[in-house]
Amino acid sequence: MKKIFTTLFAVLAMTFAFAQVVPNGGLEEWTDTHTPVGWNATFNASVPVDYMGFTLDVIINYQAATRNATAHSGSYAAQITTQAANATMAGQTIYSINLPGIMHLGQFNVAAISTLDVGDVSDPASIDWTQYLIGGIACTQVPSKVTAWVAYTTTEDTLTAGVVLTRWNNGQREVVAEGRYEYDQNIEDYTQIEIPVTYKDGMEGVTPDTLNIIFANSGGATNENTVLAVDDVEIEMGDNIYEVSSLPLFSVRPNPATETVVLTPFTNESYSARMYDTNGKLVWNADNVNGETQLNVSEFTKGVYFLQMKQGSNVKSEKVIVK
Repeated sequence: MKKIFTTLFAVLAMTFAFAQVVPNGGLEEWTDTHTPVGWNATFNASVPVDYMGFTLDVIINYQAATRNATAHSGSYAAQITTQAANATMAGQTIYSINLPGIMHLGQFNVAAISTLDVGDVSDPASIDWTQYLIGGIACTQVPSKVTAWVAYTTTEDTLTAGVVLTRWNNGQREVVAEGRYEYDQNIEDYTQIEIPVTYKDGMEGVTPDTLNIIFANSGGATNENTVLAVDDVEIEMGDNIYEVSSLPLFSVRPNPATETVVLTPFTNESYSARMYDTNGKLVWNADNVNGETQLNVSEFTKGVYFLQMKQGSNVKSEKVIVK
């Protein structure tokens, strides 16, 4: 079977603040039955395409993860299933194509997904998925490996799991280190898998800034009955194993800054932000914010500031330099 994930774990496009843990690695926290906190497995897209002289809408209501009460430990795990892309005309489904079920720490690039045409969707092996999976969590160390407990039901598909660490370099994102795991047989009972992570040639000792962990129930055209269960994901840094955490993770870029600082949250939860100078004076604040926030620092006095971001009961602080 051809693989559509041959280059899945290449250049990603977002950066985040420092962290060394897997958010919600135990898959115990869920926003709803399809949304594990800290992970991403959902998006919606409607793509108008031309097909044999007709305009068809390719509808993708992608909800690849489901909260599963059959867990390795705790109360829940994530069950990752095949998803359908349905082509419709006049409200009627003309055909349906199976897409792999994917859960990862980054985000789906829905704008790029919306550029798929009928040929792409009908031939998943032709898709370069590096365009459609972006981001990750902050990490400034290369782990020795990532582990997870999985169960797998398949007839002809291949379980695919990957780790990729990247950094910004001269305005571009490059891969620092990566790892990959594949298995094409059934795994009836939860079994721990290991994804060893190694530096790419010539990148030894380079510091990354972003880590993504990706689980897919297939590496190619997917059988609708293929199911992957994932639980208890951990990241091992040398002799240290970092356990489950749900830290509020943010990207604060650029830093140092001269004009604008952009705050990008890792999760969809609302948050508040405060900026203080070195005397403790509040110079900027925002409350009940969702999504990306831009802070204009062009009129700030040059120097060091302290940015505090609160998300739920968690608080994160970061030093910001204004030039």
